[in-house]
Amino acid sequence: MDKQMRCQCGRQRTVALDKHFRTVLLCESCDAVERAEPVKPHEDAKAALQDA
Repeated sequence: MDKQMRCQCGRQRTVALDKHFRTVLLCESCDAVERAEPVKPHEDAKAALQDA
């Protein structure tokens, strides 16, 4: 995941599913929910795999 696992309040966020079964980061202390999206591979990584 590309997102930080710490919330703005300083607490650790939990990986959970929302009502549409999408992955979200949930802070249980302040109820902040942020959608977690997959990390996009870098172009350098693609080139390195093709050279191997």
